[in-house]
Amino acid sequence: MVATPSDAPAIPTPLRTRIGQPLAYTLIYLVLILWSGLSLFCLLWVLANSFKTNQELFANAWALPANLQWANYLKAWQKTHMDRFLLNSVAVCVGAVTLTAALAAMSSYVLARFSFIGRRPILVILLAGLAIPMQLITIPLFLLFTQWGLINSLPALTLVYVAISLPFSIFVLTGFFRTVPRELEEAAVLDGANEYQVFWQIMLPLVRPGLVTVSIFNFLNIWNEYLLALMLLNKPENMTVPMGLYFLRVTQGAASDWVSMIAGLVIVLTPTFIFFLIFQNRIAGGLTVGALKG
Repeated sequence: MVATPSDAPAIPTPLRTRIGQPLAYTLIYLVLILWSGLSLFCLLWVLANSFKTNQELFANAWALPANLQWANYLKAWQKTHMDRFLLNSVAVCVGAVTLTAALAAMSSYVLARFSFIGRRPILVILLAGLAIPMQLITIPLFLLFTQWGLINSLPALTLVYVAISLPFSIFVLTGFFRTVPRELEEAAVLDGANEYQVFWQIMLPLVRPGLVTVSIFNFLNIWNEYLLALMLLNKPENMTVPMGLYFLRVTQGAASDWVSMIAGLVIVLTPTFIFFLIFQNRIAGGLTVGALKG
């Protein structure tokens, strides 16, 4: 009589494994809970201090405000032209993310689905951009922008962000395109579709999750980028949000108006916070899906 899998004796789990796994998960969750609690405490502390007066802030930074000082937000918005900083950041981010997604999708499709001489060296050169520190290109980029008269140009800064975002975007999207079965392309060609129709109507919709993933990460990186904006922008009317936050620190710090500076910080954090709440599932999923398909 042949023993079936159900009749086979179960292999006992080692005691060390049975004890170690729950303990490891407990420690992991404990660290995550502590980190989340610390982050939430910092956010609430900043929010509470943004509604205080300067006297209340220096008297006790840990106490709740006696009255909500909404005028702090009005001063932070009007005195530093925060609306202009936000509009500049939105224009740069939307332009850079859109152009990066378009170029990366087309480039990744060619590199993943076509065989031609030099394909692998081109892919290696593009991915080598991931290993180049941003600090290494700042001085050559500043000299180039100065020579071409592109300092204080938001469109030029947008193109720089596109160039910086392309290696990561191509790396992720190439993996997504490689997972699409070739039978779908062959079926579309047999139905009379040309290469452009195959790309726009078949391939691009199938890799939409990857496209959304790279767009989210690129948006967050560009929105918070400070070093290049500091070097390539020096006029207040062209500053982005990170530069505007530093400008707010200088102006309000000189006037010893610290609560208005904290209010400005809350204004800057709010769009990123709302963006994260809306796309948190996409962001968390992109960390694993992009890695598995890369």
